[in-house]
Amino acid sequence: MLHDHFALNAMGDGRVAWSPLLLVGPAGIGKTEAARWLAERLALPFRVFDMASAQSGSPLAGSEAFWSNSEPGLLFELLAYQPKANAVVVLDELDKTEQVRQYDPLAALYTLLEPRSARSFTDLSIRDFAIDASHINWIATANSVDGIPSPLLSRLTVLHVHAPTPDQVARIAQNIYGRMRAEASWGSAFVPSLDEAVLAKLKHLPPRSLGLALRRALGHAARDQRDHIQPKDLQLVSDGGKRSIGFTAGLTVQRQSMHPLS
Repeated sequence: MLHDHFALNAMGDGRVAWSPLLLVGPAGIGKTEAARWLAERLALPFRVFDMASAQSGSPLAGSEAFWSNSEPGLLFELLAYQPKANAVVVLDELDKTEQVRQYDPLAALYTLLEPRSARSFTDLSIRDFAIDASHINWIATANSVDGIPSPLLSRLTVLHVHAPTPDQVARIAQNIYGRMRAEASWGSAFVPSLDEAVLAKLKHLPPRSLGLALRRALGHAARDQRDHIQPKDLQLVSDGGKRSIGFTAGLTVQRQSMHPLS
């Protein structure tokens, strides 16, 4: 489907653009990670907006200027400070948005997901001028379409996403590892890619847990002063048993008789 959009835009100004998407699938299968991968491959700015924790539309569309702590929303900052107007914005867990009539977090999306009205979008904290948000590439994620209002759903192209195969999980793990190396100050201390033995263990994990698994494994490798992860580093991560924390391990308490103060 994206190829159709790309081919059509190639006949115009060549801008990377697609109609708003909704990725629907089970939790933890890598929907947000897929959106991040796409943005990286297209060299586009990328932002994730957590709809499950949104209590109003202000984080996305700004807060009213009459509030003492009024500030612009994510979209204004993204368009004002990024060199590209066609960023990828993920509306994560859209189906878990708490819809309160007075402070509905979804309210701004009815304007933003329509290209014609998005051309003159006004941030609530800066009403003096409108911004053109029509080039934003929207990707929403959800576990189900239930709970998403029909008028909003009609603005989205729904794609049902199946759980990735083990080989696909291995590629996701490699991508996450590469991004960790690129973003962390310690990244250059480790080898550029994961070896096959490590990938063989990682590919059986849920995509959502890959980041934590890799970070813990990298920490264990660092403790051993190694520049690479070994399969044994991942064994600690997959151990589901309860473990004690810090100095509480093996701690015993002895009862002592109490004597009255003299």
